Amino acid sequence: MIRTIWFATILVLAGCGADDEPIVVDENPPPLRCAIGDTQMTIHQTLMAGYDNPLRVVDSADFDGTNDYMTRGAGLTGAADSKSGTLSVWIRIDGGNGTGRRILSSSTVVGANVQPKIDIFIGTTNSITFNLRNSGLSVILSMGTGAYTSSSTWLHVLASWDLATLSRALYVNDVDVGIYSTTTDDTIDYTNADYAVGAYPDGDQKFNGCIAELYFAPGQYLDFSKVHNRRKFISASGKPVHLDATGSLPTGTAPIVYLHLDDGEAVANFATNRGTGGNFSITGTLDTGSTSPSD
Repeated sequence: MIRTIWFATILVLAGCGADDEPIVVDENPPPLRCAIGDTQMTIHQTLMAGYDNPLRVVDSADFDGTNDYMTRGAGLTGAADSKSGTLSVWIRIDGGNGTGRRILSSSTVVGANVQPKIDIFIGTTNSITFNLRNSGLSVILSMGTGAYTSSSTWLHVLASWDLATLSRALYVNDVDVGIYSTTTDDTIDYTNADYAVGAYPDGDQKFNGCIAELYFAPGQYLDFSKVHNRRKFISASGKPVHLDATGSLPTGTAPIVYLHLDDGEAVANFATNRGTGGNFSITGTLDTGSTSPSD
């Protein structure tokens, strides 16, 4: 559907006041702003916050919790250590309550579970958890959520961090749910020897459920306390939006990982990284998810 937004132009004429004093018109006024909660936004940002971004009908990949996971077999091409990053992913938890299940993880040894510097997972307390480490293996960002157990409900996990300013945010289904335990001004080690989706690189702690639209962008930061930035990943109606073929729409730069499936696309293509970091390989056999976050 094509939407048209009409913008009105207000013309202000200079004249004279009551005592024939000239009225001075500012030719370069500051941008009009409005406040939503404690956040001030420009009028353009406010319009985008309420405007339903173009939706995208996507499929999901079903990881069975027994055999299925994906590995890079190498580091992410072009990865560089940084203090910032962004992650967006849709997950449906089908099982494994009370056990560790990895969404995205790394290892300093290919095909192993050794010193994971990047560890995004559902833990034994059923919390969606981020543990990010520096080169010395110290956890410098740790944040999580309350418990999420197996359900047919899709969860949109959206997080960003900029440790230089001690900024971090964690949203689930467009709600700020973050519980923050460690935030240190230090550099995250993204240059790991191997990465995996749906398990550790050695296949341990497999994810049981469906994954869609996995976007991971080290070195790129968006302030998700601003609703217009969240709308770059999730619509006001709670659905996936179009990130562009390479995932570049949210920031103007393609992320290092963007795993995507068009509606009806072969599920094996989920291992094709539309971002810049290189493709993954599938262990086991992925199935197309029985539902999608677009449903």
